[in-house]
Amino acid sequence: MPKSHYRYQEIQPMMPPKMITVVIVLLVVVMGLFGYMYIAQEFLNKPVGENALPATWALVIFVGTALLTYYVSRLKITTRVNDDMLTMSLGVIGKRKFPLDSILSVETYGGNPAADFLGYGYRIAIKQTGYVGRAEHAVLLTLQDQKRGLVITTERPEELTKALKPDE
Repeated sequence: MPKSHYRYQEIQPMMPPKMITVVIVLLVVVMGLFGYMYIAQEFLNKPVGENALPATWALVIFVGTALLTYYVSRLKITTRVNDDMLTMSLGVIGKRKFPLDSILSVETYGGNPAADFLGYGYRIAIKQTGYVGRAEHAVLLTLQDQKRGLVITTERPEELTKALKPDE
């Protein structure tokens, strides 16, 4: 759905760009080492040490690291509100939808979400769950038929509140 069909849309990074770059570089180095182990054993017939990892496992770890690198490079929290649904997604996986009519209340969150939830990403606490990104502000949603409140970090809390509860 094009951006113009959303009442509200925000994409926020979960980690600082420099940290994401460092993590990606480290993963690419690990991926290169396991890729070399696989190629050296399978195609060049070179032994890779006495206790070398079997070529099949080197390939599995190479592919797993490649997928992890792709996931980390795409890691961001996306908040979208259209006429009847709040959609939250975390990178390339983890999309959840909440009908707007199930939102009982929207209020400004009074704490520091990253400190309260001990990190970034999708977080679960005793009384709340949260989509915690790098934004300094957050809103707390009370949802129908949910035991925990939902905390969403945002750079524009007033605009998000208005999009979630346009009647108020």
